[in-house]
Parts: sequence; C-alpha cells; structure tokens
Amino acid sequence: MSAAQDYYNQVLAMGHTPENALAYTRQHYPNFVPGVAEAVAAPVMAPVSQQPVPAAQPVAQPAIAAAPATAAPVATAPAVGAPAPAQTAYAPMAATPLPSDGTTPMMWGAVACIVFALLLSMAGQFSHSWIVNNENEGSSFGLTTARVDCSMAEGDSSVDLSKEAVVEQCKITSYILYAEDMAAASAENLTADDIDDVIVGQIEDVCDNLYAFASAFAMGNESSLADLAEDRDTCLETPAAGSTGGMILWLGSIGALLGTVMLASGSIGRSLPSNAEQHGKWAGMAAGVLMLLAVLVWWLLLPDTDTDTSAGMGVWMTVLGGVLGVVAGVLAFLDQK
Repeated sequence: MSAAQDYYNQVLAMGHTPENALAYTRQHYPNFVPGVAEAVAAPVMAPVSQQPVPAAQPVAQPAIAAAPATAAPVATAPAVGAPAPAQTAYAPMAATPLPSDGTTPMMWGAVACIVFALLLSMAGQFSHSWIVNNENEGSSFGLTTARVDCSMAEGDSSVDLSKEAVVEQCKITSYILYAEDMAAASAENLTADDIDDVIVGQIEDVCDNLYAFASAFAMGNESSLADLAEDRDTCLETPAAGSTGGMILWLGSIGALLGTVMLASGSIGRSLPSNAEQHGKWAGMAAGVLMLLAVLVWWLLLPDTDTDTSAGMGVWMTVLGGVLGVVAGVLAFLDQK
C-alpha cells in the first residue's frame, strides 16, 4: 500500500466522506488517485478431519521392494491456542497529520488574510484619499476622483474673513468647479445652505472647469492661454494615472476573490472543478503582487507638481491588502508542502 493510499484510508476510517478524504489527501499528495482499498485477509482456520485413522496393518515386505509412493502432504490446522499470524499495522505518518474537523490553523490564517486583502483592495479602489493636499486642508484626490470638505476651511484674518464666510465661499465655488457641467451648476444659483459640506467630483471635470474658468480672464493673451492649456494637460495626467492603476487593482481584487473561494474550499475539504482549490496559494500571491503593482504604477505615472502632497489612506489600505495577499499565498504553500 502506498503512503498516499494509506493516508486516504485513514481519513476514511475517521468518518470523512470519500470526497473530503480525497480533498485532504490531495493537499499533501496532489497527484493521488484513489484505488481499491487493500484489505489484509485474516487467516482461516481449516477444519480438522475427525474421521479415525485405521491402524497400520503389518505387511510382509520382500527383501527388495519397489520404492514406496510419496504420500501427499496433509494440511494441518494450527493448534488451538496458538497465536494468529501478526497483521501488518500501518502507523500514521508523522510528517502528514490527519485532518480532524477541518484543516490546520495555518490554512485558516491564509483564508483570513486573503479575505482582508479583498476587502482592503475594494476599499482602496473607491477611496477618495490617495493624494492629500497638505496646502489645502480637507482637499484630497482618489484614483480618478476629487474631494473637498469645506467644513475644515479656516478663516483668514488678513482679509477679515471669518470661518463661516470662508466655508460658504468654499461650498459655492467647489460645487461649480467639481460639477460635470459647470454652466448648468452655476445656473442653479444654490446658496451655501443648499450644498453639503463634502463635495466629490471627477478629477477630469475639475481640470476642464479650472481651465474654462481661468481662460475667461485671459482672453486675447495667447501666452497665458498656452500656459493654462499646459497646466490642464498636466492636471489630466493624474486621472490617467489613476485609471491605469485602478485597472491593475481591479485585477488584484478579482484574484483575491478567486483566492478566497479556492482557499476556503480547500480549508473545509471541498473539491472544485479541475481541483482548482490546489491553486489557491498562487491566486493569493498573484492578487497581492497585483495590488502592490497597482500602487507602484499609479505613483510612477503621476505628474510632477510643486504642490505639497502626501500619500493618503487609500494608498496604505491597498499596500496592506497586497502584503496580506502575499502572506495568504505563503501560508497556504507552507501548509500544503
């Protein structure tokens, strides 16, 4: 009996179904194919004939006689009380512990890591805080979105503006600049009380609206218009970088979702089509690498500006998710090794 077959038989003996036993066995022997369980036959006691054997009659033998015929051997039963032949016992393999009600704590740790990686990647994808503007408190940018919290605006004593006045001005101005259609938003004539403190828009719309607003004061000045156009092109590089990083991050999230299904199925002893649960470790590692790659590509594609900015919460959530994805794959690999 092979080691894999022996392991499979022992799992069956513990009460697991053949499907669960096969899943557990393939975690340690990926190419195992179950065969017919080998049974060790117990020795059979042959009945002893109870018929009396007639006493041998003396027969006169000639001086030179033919060689007597060879008597056929008679099978004799083992004596009563004699120990039965010892059966071969297969001890459990120390290197491959048998599963009990689930799998090892290491595999459960891998499942927890990949689940948290999936949640963090999704939170990072929709976060509006990948870039924090340190010069304008309350202003931040996501991968393709811009957000401003006017309630964090401070008053300006140098021009005799109170906090309330600055907040109202911020809300009205930001509502128009962050709108998809600046002209339509301006035509609404909303007051500060009608606008929420937090305003979110697309970075592309903000770039176009800023250019349209500033170019209205530079009409006829070709040099100023050229500078404004160049500033708009630089501004549009930010959402372009976010779109590229976001697509890579979506791939990482999909990989984390697949890894969650594979690792969870393997941890509860369920088999997936084509034994896909065996590849959960690679899905977890790939998901983590893609999340980290998304942050790196986004950062490399960002334009150079003189604005004082720093990495926001979205960046750190995505980086942590990538690390957890790699850790999940490593834990699953060590568990199945």
